[in-house]
Amino acid sequence: MNLLSAPTKLENLYRTMHNASIPYRTVNQGIRRLRYWIGLLKDPPVSILDVGCGNGLLCELLVRMNYDVTGLDVVPGPYDRKGYRFVKHNMTTGFLPFSGKLAERFDYCLSFDVLEHLPPKWVSHNVYEMGRVADEIIGTAACFATGPLHLTVREPEWWMELISRSCPERNMKYVVFESEIGKTVLYYSQGKKE
Repeated sequence: MNLLSAPTKLENLYRTMHNASIPYRTVNQGIRRLRYWIGLLKDPPVSILDVGCGNGLLCELLVRMNYDVTGLDVVPGPYDRKGYRFVKHNMTTGFLPFSGKLAERFDYCLSFDVLEHLPPKWVSHNVYEMGRVADEIIGTAACFATGPLHLTVREPEWWMELISRSCPERNMKYVVFESEIGKTVLYYSQGKKE
């Protein structure tokens, strides 16, 4: 089954996960790795775009910390959006919806455990797009398969090389985490190259 052939199939799949899966409703990878990346953010007020915000728990946490947050995903999470704006968008189009009339710039673009859900041909362009709409990017990419939703499963070195190539003007940094299910790459930018 090609999940990407019709946006409604993809939307229905994620809507079902939001409604039926307790782990999907209660776990957020950005929050799980919070201690590793939260120190990279400037103090509020700062604008943040959370690409692939999933259940919205990270967005709500950042709002409580006084950040100005926009969440973006194929379907809204299962909870009421408390204090953040939600933008419905299917990332398999390869473009973020922030141009023309929707032109907006963010201080940070966060994207935790999202890139591996994209087809390989769209990964690089989505990383480029995150850099286009934000001053700094912070995210993770899983290097393991957990069912049919991880469409791009690669080794950490592949992710690091692809992300660096997609953001050639940025100083990119990487940390590789290992857990019982596999490796995850944390990537973040620290300004532009001189």
